[in-house]
This record gives sequence, C-alpha cells and structure tokens, in this order.
Amino acid sequence: MQRILGGSRARPGRPRGGPPRFARLSANDSSTADLLFGCPVVTAHGERIGTVDHLMVDILTHQLRYVVLARKKNEALVSIPWHALYFDAAQGRLVFYTLY
Repeated sequence: MQRILGGSRARPGRPRGGPPRFARLSANDSSTADLLFGCPVVTAHGERIGTVDHLMVDILTHQLRYVVLARKKNEALVSIPWHALYFDAAQGRLVFYTLY
C-alpha cells in the first residue's frame, strides 16, 4: 500500500497543509520495493543493523530518498538516506557506509 507522508505537519518556515513530500512504498507497491523488502542492511564492517521494511520516494522528483529499516521488536524504525547505501550483490545485502 502506497502512503503519502509529510504534508500535514506544520514546520517552522513552511506553510501548514502544504503538498506532501514523500510516498511510502511497501513490498506490494513496486517490483523494486519487493526486491529490497527484507534485505539485510549491514555496516561497512559487516555488523547487521536491520532489514529493509519499506522505501521512501520523493513525490516531486520521483527518486528514492530513504530506506526504512525494521529492527528488533519494540525498537524504533530507522531511516537511512539511499545515497549512503550500496548493494553488495555477492552477499545479497545493502551496506551502510560512512566517511568516518
């Protein structure tokens, strides 16, 4: 189910009720989301940090912006910018890398 997010909350400097900014894509919404759903996400050192729960797409540009991770039960969802990940095809996982 695709869900639109980001248009109802007031933020400083932005008019209230503006157009939504992100759409949530789940596994049933697109083949790309279906391929990535449940994919493990690890650090550059190989430590597991979660699995892909859903994707966030920018409505204005139609570009993938965030990957939202499902973590252990009763933990908060974590979103990681798409540009901070790369797909390790040999291991079948997404790798979160940083400069530090």
